[in-house]
Amino acid sequence: MTEDDYLRSVERMLSGIAPAHRTAVIDDLRSHFADAEELGRPVEETIRNLGTPEEIADRAREEFGASSDAIDARAERAWRVLQGAATVSALIIGVAVGFIVPTHTIATSEGGDSVLQHLTILQNDGLWVALLLLIPAVFAAVPLVVARAARIAVAVICGMLLIAVSLIAVFTVGEFFLPVLLLSWASLIVWARLRGSGFGRGWRIAGGVLAAAPVLLSIGSLVGPFGFEFGQRRRYADYSEVGSGPSIGIEAPGWLLVGAIVALAVLIAIGYRWAGWALAAVGFVALITGLVAGSLLALLFVWLGGWWLTIGLAHAVTASRRA
Repeated sequence: MTEDDYLRSVERMLSGIAPAHRTAVIDDLRSHFADAEELGRPVEETIRNLGTPEEIADRAREEFGASSDAIDARAERAWRVLQGAATVSALIIGVAVGFIVPTHTIATSEGGDSVLQHLTILQNDGLWVALLLLIPAVFAAVPLVVARAARIAVAVICGMLLIAVSLIAVFTVGEFFLPVLLLSWASLIVWARLRGSGFGRGWRIAGGVLAAAPVLLSIGSLVGPFGFEFGQRRRYADYSEVGSGPSIGIEAPGWLLVGAIVALAVLIAIGYRWAGWALAAVGFVALITGLVAGSLLALLFVWLGGWWLTIGLAHAVTASRRA
């Protein structure tokens, strides 16, 4: 373990004490390392003499009157934000899929022209079938109201039930609830990590990479036989007339979104807390857009929205306030 790694670990463990006291502890440790370096002592020996990050944190809490209550409170707030987001997302998706989103398409003839008529689940199967789509919201909400002692067991069971529901209805509407799965399981991971060693630089970098991955992969998929040009679509085949037939590419507005996502991903990797809130907002807008668009790309927008919403919120509730 290097000096920087050691200090970062200590700083994460000190998240429950006042910022001024935390700074004092870190400055004192830096002085120890500087003195040891002047005496020619190895970093490993200095770390052994100082003690583990957990021991440093325990001594600091004892000295400054802090306790694990602050860490527990922070983990609790983070968990409730993510689990609450999962519940709200499940409710929105259930209502949208059951009552709004075009899920069935029927070809009819009207005046010699082919007309596509969209029917919702509510129109086709009735109110009770549409209301069944609200069950994932119930599964997401239950962990929020159970006793804390039973939270982990109940949250895991509800998470497994959400997976089961999504798999059972995977070829109909189950795939729409992927954002709920991501948020529910992320809430458990965040709660456990904050009560332990917390989230370090490696986690932030991983979050930034995962946030940027979808747009970078989409750009990469366009390189090759199709290619792309700035602000201009590319045709699938040379014989297609301009403006007709299917096309693929990134238009000018799309490049703005790509640039924004990549920029937010970099800021998340650095550790800026507000970048997480911004990415979560982009994800929520993308999710809602997918639910109301009713196009072939609706499900893709829902998935991307859930992906960015989860990563953004997870970073926002775990990053240090000073970042």
